[in-house]
This record gives sequence, structure tokens and C-alpha cells, in this order.
Amino acid sequence: MPLTNNEKQIRYKKMEKLKNYAKDVMIQMIMYHGMSVDIFTRKSDDEIRDEINSIINLPNGWTDDDYNFALKKLQSLQNEFYDNPHLMNNDIYGGHPNPTPSSVNESRRVISKAPEVVQNIKSILKLTELNKSDQIAVIAEVMRRLAKELVNESQIPITLANATALSLIGHQYDKPEWTWKKLAENLVTQNGKDKAKLIIKEIKGVDE
Repeated sequence: MPLTNNEKQIRYKKMEKLKNYAKDVMIQMIMYHGMSVDIFTRKSDDEIRDEINSIINLPNGWTDDDYNFALKKLQSLQNEFYDNPHLMNNDIYGGHPNPTPSSVNESRRVISKAPEVVQNIKSILKLTELNKSDQIAVIAEVMRRLAKELVNESQIPITLANATALSLIGHQYDKPEWTWKKLAENLVTQNGKDKAKLIIKEIKGVDE
């Protein structure tokens, strides 16, 4: 059924709103990546424009679902600005709880190589042509295997990365007590107090 003039006008206004929002996100992304020192995640202006344009290039006869999905993608890009960019570095430094000049130098060496390792892993996963959910399943399995090796270490550094990995293996493994504190802190930090309370409610419901 052909669209009425009123429907066409509503769709036009919605698209203009989406384009204006996309323009704001693009400007923010160009500024954000322009200041980034991470050469492995930094995007060029052209890459950002192409990414934004591919999101708002809706198919002919687009539906509300198409529109809302594009909006969600733009919001996801914008959410990156609020991420803590130092989480991996914190975990690496946390791996040396009693810093000495040599351990600090070692941490810096690892930090300088780590982004490249991350990029290489992502590239390998991309070549597998697995979807994102399956890629995460693969990474989780790698973390489980590493966690099983980690529990045999004489000293396990107190880091969020280690706590996350340890949370993926069974309760029969001997895990340090600080694991639960780290996981709880992360629940609040990454999800907010309200969501953390919902998680606690779900945990309490296990015994009910």
C-alpha cells in the first residue's frame, strides 16, 4: 500500500533525526580517535565516516526495526567514549603487586605489546568466520583453560582479569578468597548498583 503524504513526512523527519544524531556521533568519534595513542584500535576519519554511513544507509522501505537497530548501533559507538581504556593495563600492572624497577619495566614491555596481541587474536577470530557469539564462546574456553593452569601457580595476582577467568571454572578448583570481592566490585562498576542488586537477587533465588 502506498504511503500517504503524512507518512512520508513522518519517515523523512525520522531519517533527518537519525542523520543528525549520526553526525554528532561521527564528530565525537573523530575527536576521540584523534586523541587515541593506541595505533591498533585508532580509526581514521575515513573509516569512521564509512562506518557511520553504513549504519544509517537503511534499505528501501525500511521498517521501525531497521531504524531502531541503526539507532542502537550509533548508541553503541557512543558508549565507547565512556569505557575505561586502562582496564587491561591495570590488570597487567596488578600482576606485579610488589613493584620493583625491573617489574615495572616488564609491565611496560607487556603493555606495549598487548594491544598488538589483542588485534592479532581478533584478526584470527575474524578469519574463522564465526559469529560474535561463537567467537566469545571460543575466548571463554581459552580463559577456562588458562584459569585451570593459573590455580596451580604458587601466587595468583589480584586482578579483575584473573578473577573473571577463575569464575569460569568449577567450584572444585581452589580459588583465592579475593576472587569474589573482585567480581562483586566489577558487577557494580560495569553494571551500576541497580543491576548489581538484581544479580544479587538472582543469586539469592538459587537456594529458594
